[in-house]
Amino acid sequence: MRTAYIVGISVPAAEFRARLAEIPGAVLVRELPPARVVVVLPDGTSAKTLASLPGVTSVREDRPERLLRADSRDRP
Repeated sequence: MRTAYIVGISVPAAEFRARLAEIPGAVLVRELPPARVVVVLPDGTSAKTLASLPGVTSVREDRPERLLRADSRDRP
């Protein structure tokens, strides 16, 4: 299962994207203000690998909440 991370960066996103290419299968999904990006890592890739890249200031697993409409909770 692929895992998404919110990554704080201290370098421009273009420079980070070039460094991210060092991790096979890693994908920069989008940029977030201020100085953050969403990255998806393939199975078996540790967040420590991502954190070790130059320019990374923080790594937090992105755990999106499942949003349900109020009326859909009662449906099977």
